[in-house]
Amino acid sequence: MSAHAAKQKPSSKEALRFIMDNRFMQRINVLLVEDDADLRQEVKDYLETEGYNVLEAGTLKETLEVLQSQHVQAVVLDVGLPDGHALDALPELRRNTDCPIVMMTAWGQLPLRVKGLQQGADYYLVKPVPLAELSAVLATLLRRGSSSSSPVSWKADAATRTLMAPNGSSTPLTTSEWVFVQALRKSPGKVVSREELVRNLGQDPKNYDPRRMDTLVQRLRHKSEAAKLGELPLRTRHGQGYVWEER
Repeated sequence: MSAHAAKQKPSSKEALRFIMDNRFMQRINVLLVEDDADLRQEVKDYLETEGYNVLEAGTLKETLEVLQSQHVQAVVLDVGLPDGHALDALPELRRNTDCPIVMMTAWGQLPLRVKGLQQGADYYLVKPVPLAELSAVLATLLRRGSSSSSPVSWKADAATRTLMAPNGSSTPLTTSEWVFVQALRKSPGKVVSREELVRNLGQDPKNYDPRRMDTLVQRLRHKSEAAKLGELPLRTRHGQGYVWEER
């Protein structure tokens, strides 16, 4: 299914420093999403010679797990994956990261390239991809990102039910707190009604005491303050519900 990328010689250290300061490059985590194990290893080997730390995933499920548990500064994403079409999954990936996403796929039709860019990709490369070009694209996108004042997004680790703030601080959540926060984070910027949140918590809205949710929200805010997470992007919309509103 996947076409192998064309092998290129690693760029010189002088060229690498010209693209980006070498000290910054050494701590860049790039998530490489590719189901072809041979191609994934080839690209990984090359990027590591360029100074990147490469994380790996072979499915969309694994991709989301890495984004929710690791600090990733760029994603190289294949389109055709065993558990779904990455173009359709881009909105969900974007809810979990604001880092640059580079599509790298054998499917180079113009409508697909346009869709990828519209859905949230930053760049679209058609296989076979010269690996020096991929490295240069990553360096350019990361350089632009490093000069931006945009904050790192909030993250959540499903394995430990831990909420992580952009400043690096974190706090564990109870099961109900985790379900509540994740229900909001699935629709960032949109108001989620109390009734929908109650159903997510496995309760019947008709028999649910609304003061329980008020207490849950208050507890989350106290936890955030105690763990020094900074301001929790949880907003109350009186008479409507709640919204997860990252700036």
